[in-house]
Amino acid sequence: MSDELILIGRIGSPWGIQGFNWIQLFTGEPKQAFNYRPWTLRRPHPVKKGQYLGEDWVLDRPKGKAQAKGWVCKLTPDADRNQAESFKGYEVWVPLNSLPDLGGDDFYHHQLTGCRVVNASGIDLGVVASVMETGANDVLVVAADATSVDDAERLIPWIDSALVSVDIAQRLIKVDWDEAF
Repeated sequence: MSDELILIGRIGSPWGIQGFNWIQLFTGEPKQAFNYRPWTLRRPHPVKKGQYLGEDWVLDRPKGKAQAKGWVCKLTPDADRNQAESFKGYEVWVPLNSLPDLGGDDFYHHQLTGCRVVNASGIDLGVVASVMETGANDVLVVAADATSVDDAERLIPWIDSALVSVDIAQRLIKVDWDEAF
């Protein structure tokens, strides 16, 4: 079993008086986030990115429901408004192996991050630093490195006309993209 965790959400302000919190979920299927187990809650350091304050909380049975224009969750069965207030700002992490297999031509963003990107001519454009969601389509943020053709950062849309192939096992994405863009 893998100990690797992936960030899926952030706990927001309390909602109501029964111990619920608003939650921002970073998943395509928010309802499914409540099936990923266990949740590990971490309080991010306010200044030092990637560092956390205090001990992690591990929760086996968080409950959630759709509410108005978002989602609310009850992190512990006995939570009240005061305890809900104490959870505000925590990040929600789950084991990577609790995510379902997507299959086909669908990929998680974390699978694409770190992949080398080359164009149809074989020119090395860099590596995927992150994936940006724009609403219309995702965009690969490709950062230059020591082996890339130049020092330019590129934004390559995740659309059929720009993608040639994706090989997660080889960590390689081939694109129909001119190096001048």
